[in-house]
Amino acid sequence: MTTKSSIFRLFVLIPTILFLAHHPATAEEGEDGKTVSLPDTSTEKSTEDDPNAMPSFESGAPRWYPPKERPAKWEWVELTSGEWLKGTIKGIRNDSMDFDSSKFDDLTLKMKDVVQTYSSTVNTFVFTKRRVVIGIGRITKKEIIIETAAGEMRYPREQLLSLVVGDHNELRLWSGSLTAGASATSGNTNQTTANIQANLVRKGAFLRLQSNYMGNFGTTNDVSNVNNQQLTFQSDLFIYDRFYLIPFKFEYYSDEFSNISLRIRPGAGCGYQIFDQSDITWNVNGWALYELQESVSALANESSKFESFALSFTSTFSYDITSDITLSGNYVVTLATPDTNHVDQQAIVKFDVDITKYISLNSTINWNRIGDPVPLENGTVPKKDDLIVTFGASLNF
Repeated sequence: MTTKSSIFRLFVLIPTILFLAHHPATAEEGEDGKTVSLPDTSTEKSTEDDPNAMPSFESGAPRWYPPKERPAKWEWVELTSGEWLKGTIKGIRNDSMDFDSSKFDDLTLKMKDVVQTYSSTVNTFVFTKRRVVIGIGRITKKEIIIETAAGEMRYPREQLLSLVVGDHNELRLWSGSLTAGASATSGNTNQTTANIQANLVRKGAFLRLQSNYMGNFGTTNDVSNVNNQQLTFQSDLFIYDRFYLIPFKFEYYSDEFSNISLRIRPGAGCGYQIFDQSDITWNVNGWALYELQESVSALANESSKFESFALSFTSTFSYDITSDITLSGNYVVTLATPDTNHVDQQAIVKFDVDITKYISLNSTINWNRIGDPVPLENGTVPKKDDLIVTFGASLNF
């Protein structure tokens, strides 16, 4: 019995040894003590020819990493979920990254979801205390590692304020939108209204420029009953992390039916970013200005021109409800001096829904209050409050 048992064991053991010799294990122990599947590199020979090509995952491997060599064209971004994205980093600001993927188009990634990046592009990195570094950078969990002409430089990741693509590419710093809305009725009343909005923004390392235009036009039975326009321009010069000076601020406004033929307000001031995060921003501004207003008409014994110095305060916010839905608002109060009865206010609330990469639908509520309306030559006093609600579509660039 002993001899038969030994012979049986040899018949079982020898095939097992031969099988293991020709079929090595395809798993290894991970850091957590569990086994993880590895990709079958024999079926992914194409990755040897192109080090940036994504493996086919035919073996069902749940984990993959890009090559350690610097990518020649694309940039890689690893997320906390373990996923890797291939594309182009378009910029970092407000604790969020704008990423362009050929597969998913434009994406906005929260920096708290970004583990690390690989890049071969020369970019401009802006850190706290007005430090600017130009070079090829790599973001890790804790550091920003930048290769510059002077050598490798390392900075704590939490000190990164923004990333501007390139070193001197001015065109990449600009963005904007153009919005149009219209409505018409016919029959007993022929009514036509139109709304036009335009926005242009430059976001540099320390200099930010903003320009906005809003116009409302309407007719009833071929007679104009709505005609107002507003143009604003503001320059922000960051002298500290969130504190900035406003070297120049300008506003132009006209409203025929509020008896304002022309109103201009040049001035200067300062501002502060209370919140500067990926999904919410909140700025407060204050400035001193000179105001000149001319009326369409005035009473016989009254001047049609008004001049004064004034103080103005602004609060602006933007909240990304989701990646495609944004709620933004702006409130301004202007107090003329020494005539404190002349207080003007304006509040604008805008709701945007992204439809495609360049198209969005929106609705705008614009409330305007003239603190001390100037009577017309016939003695009629315009109402203090105007409320305009518009709907339109925007082209973003």
